[in-house]
Amino acid sequence: MRILALAVVAAFAAALQPAPGGEVAEFRQIAQNLAAAYLRGDRAFVDALLTDDWTSTDYRGRIWTKADVLAMFDGRRPPMTKAEIDVDRVRLLGDVAIVTGRSVSAGEVDGRAVSITQRYTDIYVRQDGRWRIIASQGTQVQSE
Repeated sequence: MRILALAVVAAFAAALQPAPGGEVAEFRQIAQNLAAAYLRGDRAFVDALLTDDWTSTDYRGRIWTKADVLAMFDGRRPPMTKAEIDVDRVRLLGDVAIVTGRSVSAGEVDGRAVSITQRYTDIYVRQDGRWRIIASQGTQVQSE
């Protein structure tokens, strides 16, 4: 009976663990591709990654839509001069993933220079066999 109880506890504990390394690596690659897309002005990559109804609450409490982000690519140069995105943790819930991490970015937003370090949460949904971001939130950090 004791062995059975230990097996049940072990199985329950395993179910609560973060996603295995393969999934974390997959989302790290997506994050690296997204950062690169901002630096090279790749609007098509960002368009394909964000769902049409994607929204984000930024570090100042503003709500951004997919159209707002894509408009950043309408200028003559890429929207960001610095973009680094790290993934700390991935939690898989079937076809939904909650991804948390840290990002550092710099560029021009609304006609002013910005440089932001933030902790973020992205909610991904698997659609047609690929991961897409459906919602995001970022909190600015001063220093870590």
